Amino acid sequence: MSEQYNDRSILDSVKRLIPEKVLQLIADDQILKPLLHWFKNDFMKWMPKELQCKRCNNNRPMSIQLVDANSGALRKTEIHVCNVCGSEQIFQRYDNILRIAETRVGRCSEWSILFGAITNSLPIQTRIVHDYLDHCWNESLINNKWVHIDSTLDYPISFDHPYYYEQNWGKNYEYVLAFSANSVEDVTTRYTQQWYLVQKRRGRKDKMKELREIYYRT
Repeated sequence: MSEQYNDRSILDSVKRLIPEKVLQLIADDQILKPLLHWFKNDFMKWMPKELQCKRCNNNRPMSIQLVDANSGALRKTEIHVCNVCGSEQIFQRYDNILRIAETRVGRCSEWSILFGAITNSLPIQTRIVHDYLDHCWNESLINNKWVHIDSTLDYPISFDHPYYYEQNWGKNYEYVLAFSANSVEDVTTRYTQQWYLVQKRRGRKDKMKELREIYYRT
């Protein structure tokens, strides 16, 4: 996924999506606040994990069928089926940056993949971070420091609040890995204030290698 950040044609394409007024604000040293606001509130749409039927307005969540994909752009397809009227809603999950930019809908993985491409296009070096629990976000290199950035959250929590997930979501980390275009780094210590508990939870010595392989297969 993050290897796409090396493709200049992709970065040029996503940069053209940014409104001129947002680009100007970033140029005026207002850092990433205007970009985060535009991306979350004006550009991307969040896809809930549970959907309700649009046809019969049944209040019960629709059943979900997952279909793995073999194509390079499509990771998997979610088929949400109403338990009352049988109607379907289909959500296709892409890891291709340009397809995500076209659909403008997704969850944290789609958001972090695309937002990372947009920031790299500015250019602000950015990578994808995965906690291997249920969330992805980004880190950007700002003033020679990797800074936590989560485009799915509201500002200011979305910028440089690395302990937010552990403190507010009750995260019990084993590994948090950061994926650049050409490297993988264990950044768990940056996101925990309970390192001794993380160390207790860690299992086999080859777990990081296993997670790295899973990431590059998906």
